[in-house]
Amino acid sequence: MLDQLPEIIDPVVFAERHSHVVGRIGLQRMVRLSDFLFDKDGELNVNLQFYKEGKVPIIEGRIEGHITLTCQSCLKALPWTVDKTVKIGMVQTIEQADRLEEGFEPMVVSDQKMSLSAIIEDEVIIALPDYPRHESSCMEYSSTKPLFEEPEEIKQESNNPFSVLAKLKITGDQ
Repeated sequence: MLDQLPEIIDPVVFAERHSHVVGRIGLQRMVRLSDFLFDKDGELNVNLQFYKEGKVPIIEGRIEGHITLTCQSCLKALPWTVDKTVKIGMVQTIEQADRLEEGFEPMVVSDQKMSLSAIIEDEVIIALPDYPRHESSCMEYSSTKPLFEEPEEIKQESNNPFSVLAKLKITGDQ
């Protein structure tokens, strides 16, 4: 079991050795995830087991932690709990992906070595909501001014060409 998370892994070698990786990864290492985050403080707990099922290397485990997303309604901080179960089958062909057991996500790999933090980052991004926002109305989180105001009613006099005739009818002038 490794306490320190390696940056680059060879999933086949890890699977053959039945490696078990347990550790923490800082959010600042996840560049693509930072687009969704309100702040980059914190870290995620990672517990991954590598093994082989037939000839297919498997990664199975869990990623947990607390992150702060940006609410898409009010653009304020939104606390979010990450609790992602990971079940990945490393495949080289589509045929291998089709033969994976139910519940396993296929990951097509071409190179022998890959970034463990990128795999973790992909799994966290998949677990995020499509539109992160507060459960209750975001108005209470925003300033006293509402996000959208009712438009002012604009009174505009119409330029009616027959308005002169209406005056003549009333006054009786000819």
